[in-house]
Amino acid sequence: MGVSLRWLLDRPELGLRLVAGAAGAGRPLVFAHSIDLADPCPWLSGGELVLTTGAHLPANPREYVEGLHRAGVAALGFGIGLSHAEIPQTIVDTADELGLPLVEIPLPTPFAAITKAVLERIAEQRYEEVLRVSRAQPRMTRAALKEGAAGIVRELSAATGAATVFLGTDKEPEAAKATVDDIADVVALVREDVTGAAVVREGRAVSVQTVGVGAAVHGWLGVVGDRALGQVEQVLLGHAASLLALDREKPRRLRGERNRLGATLFGLLLSDPTLEPQLRPQFADIVDNHGIRVLTTETDLPAIDAALAERDLPLLAQETEHETLVLLPGGFTQASLPELTKAGLSSPHPLSELPQALAQARLAAASDAGLAEFTELAGATLLATPASRAVLDTVAGATIAKLDPVLITSLRTFLELNGQWEAAAASIGVHRHTLRNRLDRIGELLGRDLGSARVRAELLLAVLAWESRQR
Repeated sequence: MGVSLRWLLDRPELGLRLVAGAAGAGRPLVFAHSIDLADPCPWLSGGELVLTTGAHLPANPREYVEGLHRAGVAALGFGIGLSHAEIPQTIVDTADELGLPLVEIPLPTPFAAITKAVLERIAEQRYEEVLRVSRAQPRMTRAALKEGAAGIVRELSAATGAATVFLGTDKEPEAAKATVDDIADVVALVREDVTGAAVVREGRAVSVQTVGVGAAVHGWLGVVGDRALGQVEQVLLGHAASLLALDREKPRRLRGERNRLGATLFGLLLSDPTLEPQLRPQFADIVDNHGIRVLTTETDLPAIDAALAERDLPLLAQETEHETLVLLPGGFTQASLPELTKAGLSSPHPLSELPQALAQARLAAASDAGLAEFTELAGATLLATPASRAVLDTVAGATIAKLDPVLITSLRTFLELNGQWEAAAASIGVHRHTLRNRLDRIGELLGRDLGSARVRAELLLAVLAWESRQR
C-alpha cells in the first residue's frame, strides 16, 4: 500500500513539479517526512517522500542524494524560496543519474499540506481495502456454500487478481484457477514443506497456506502472482483457507456424530436384543436386502471406517478390552473390508438374529486365520475353534496316534466316503478285502466299533485334527 507519486504530482493545489528522476516516478510513497538534517538517513526506514528546504545541506550535496538513495527513500521533495532560490544543480544531476524522483515544492506550499495529502490518501486506500475485503468475503462464503472448493478458489483468484489452486491431501489439485506452471510451483513448495510465507521464484511470488483444523490437514491453498500478497490479500487467503477447512471438516464431523449415535444404538441392541422391534427403524442405513453381518476384530477402527465411508455407510461399532464389534450390511463381503488380523465375519442374518450373528463372528475369529468368514468354515468349525480343537487333539492323541500312515489314510477315506467299501477301496487303489482287513485291524488297535455312526463321526474329526497337526 502506498500513494503514487504521480497522484501527488497531479494535485493542482500543491503546485508540485518533477524536475529529475522521472524513471522512478511510479514508486509508491508510504509516508511524507519533513527533515532538514545534513544526514537524515539514520531516521529513515525506506519508502518515504523526504521533504527539505536544504537549509543544512552538506558541503557535497551529491553525498546527500546518494545517502537518501541508499536508504531507500521513494522521492525527495525540495522546497525553494527559503534557503535556496532554486534546487542546486548537483542535486538535480545526481537524482537524475540515480533515478531518484526529485520534486520541486514552491514557497507557498507548506510541507504539512503535502504530508496531510499523503496520509489522507493512505487512509482512503485502507478504507478501500476494508471495503474490498468486506465485499469479497461474503462472495467467497456464498460460493463455498453453493460450490465448495471450486467456488472458493474462483472467488479468491478474482479478489486477489492472482492464480489460485487448492491441493488435496494427496498433493493433487482439486480446484484451480491457474495455469499448469502455477500449479507446479505450488506443488513444489508443498512437497518441500514450505508454507506460510511468500517465496519469489523467477519473478513470481508463490504463497502457500495449510488448510486444516488442529492436527487434521485437509490440503494446501496456494496463490501465485507477480508480487507478494499485501495485507488485504493475506486476509482473503486466510479467509479462503478457513472456508476450505470448514468445507472439509463438516462432513467429517457430521460422520463422527452419526457414528457416535449409531454406536449407542448398537450398544443398546447388544445389551438387550428384545429391543429390536423398537430400534429397527434406526438401523435402516445399515440393514440391506441380506440383513446384517457382525464383524469382530482386534484391529483399530479407522481402516474399517474408511471402507464404510466410501459407501456412505455409518460405522456402528462397540469396543471392549478384548474385541471390537462392527455391524455391517448383510451384503458386505470380505473383499469389501481392509486387511484385518484375527477377525471373524458372520453370515447374513436378520437384525432380529443379532445374537446368532455375533456368535458366528466370534467362532470365525477363533480360527485365528486373519479375516475368517463363518460360511468358509463349513465342515471345519470344530477344528477352527480352540476349545473344541483341544478336545479333538486329545482324542486324536489317544486313537489316531496308534496307527501307521497307511491305516490312517485307509480310515479317513472310508469315513469321508460314508462307509462305502467299494468306493473307498477304489479311491485308495486296493481290493475291498484288503481294505476290510485294514479296518478290522484299526478296530482292534483302537478298541472302537466302526459300525457305530457316532464312533465314525468322532474318528473322522480326530483324523482331520491329527493330519492338520502333522502339516
